[in-house]
Amino acid sequence: MLRFMFLPVLTMAVAQFFDLGTFLVMIRRHGTEAEANPLVAALLDNLGVPGATIAKIALVLLVASTAIVLTARSNRAPRARLAGLVVGAAIIAGLVGGWTNAVTIGSI
Repeated sequence: MLRFMFLPVLTMAVAQFFDLGTFLVMIRRHGTEAEANPLVAALLDNLGVPGATIAKIALVLLVASTAIVLTARSNRAPRARLAGLVVGAAIIAGLVGGWTNAVTIGSI
């Protein structure tokens, strides 16, 4: 079952780091006020770019480890579906975040 989650977790990591990369370019070009997500804006205000970057890496590790734990337990089918939902949501969030950052980079 762990092999089943390798590609989704890898895809999630790529999507999240796409979001991180476009975020870093966006705030370098347009400043931290270009960030529309209030949670990320609060992270930036309180911890700066290094703190926001560490939080993103921690989030990727948390989602990946959650998916691994859910698929490594007994009664795997329902837990594997839940792991898929968690990873799928993180993939969508990363792609949407990266896309909106890229649009902001090109439009401001």
